[in-house]
Amino acid sequence: MKRLLPLMMVLGMLGPPALAQSFYLSPDVPTNLGGTNYMPWEVVRNDSGAYTLKLSLPPNTPVNGLHQMCRGYWLLTVEAPTTLGGTTFDPRDVIRYDPVGGTYVYFLNGAAAGVPAGSSVDAAFLPGDDSSPLILSFDVPTTIGGTTYEPADLVRYSGGVFALFFDASAATPPVPLANDVTGADRRGGRTVISFDVPTTLGAPTFLPGQLVWWDGLAFGTFYADPTWPAGSVVGDFSFLPDPGRVPPLSLRVDKSLLVAGNLTLSWGAALSAGAEDYGIYEGILGTWYSHTAIDCNDAGGDRTEDVTPGNGNRYYLVVPFNPNDEGSYGTNSAGVERPQGTSPCRLTQALNCP
Repeated sequence: MKRLLPLMMVLGMLGPPALAQSFYLSPDVPTNLGGTNYMPWEVVRNDSGAYTLKLSLPPNTPVNGLHQMCRGYWLLTVEAPTTLGGTTFDPRDVIRYDPVGGTYVYFLNGAAAGVPAGSSVDAAFLPGDDSSPLILSFDVPTTIGGTTYEPADLVRYSGGVFALFFDASAATPPVPLANDVTGADRRGGRTVISFDVPTTLGAPTFLPGQLVWWDGLAFGTFYADPTWPAGSVVGDFSFLPDPGRVPPLSLRVDKSLLVAGNLTLSWGAALSAGAEDYGIYEGILGTWYSHTAIDCNDAGGDRTEDVTPGNGNRYYLVVPFNPNDEGSYGTNSAGVERPQGTSPCRLTQALNCP
């Protein structure tokens, strides 16, 4: 628990930060990132060019696809038949890994779903919450149900049916059919992809290791690390899950036990794995939606903070966030999502995770 600084000092420090780029990735070969060698069976976190190890599979288990779900499970695909937790998974499968329980189960049994032998799932992600349809890419032309999907396509799987999600040949300009989309996810309403080889789309050439956005009309660079080593490819990547929300009715406001005149706020943990910190917002009772950020750091990570209230009658909201986005401010009595506050802890807001 910490004492909140005077409000004017806090607001002076809170100015909205530039859009951060935090995501997970797995390299296709041993790759030096920031002075550390990472292996193809490791999941690495990139925070705007600062790399740290997040997850490691058993050695010599190269990862093809990866995606972190709202509840912290991982979706994984493997390069070759691999036994994990007593089950042998095929490169056509999508595996759900529980890092807490250490268990591996089928999220998609590729053979049972009709994916032909010889095809591998390159990328896998969920475009919304954990119940949303699965989006895949394949490493070779893959025919399912009479439709052939190219390695640069993204394919939607829902209700036992495959269908195009991103048609690479129909994009403007079209993606060469020989190119392979090795990674994919959604961010800010756009599809973000990575390629296995240098890919020229119009004027720019996108290199392996770069993330490329597609907004339905054009391509552009989403993220590029100028130090990315030549010869290494992003096997797949995953943006952080959306931060979710603080459980309803979990926020408590009490008189401070430490400083007379202060209030102690405490709250329950958000359920999403994307909730990495919490911001406190204060507003004026009766002037609804007047809330503004007064603290963007849960010091100590104990979900308890002391605040010095403003004059008059005040209300408080606690909002989870991570380096990319804020989560939910909760809903009003009519079930309508409350709007972002002023001077928010993060400029952008993402609401897919509960």
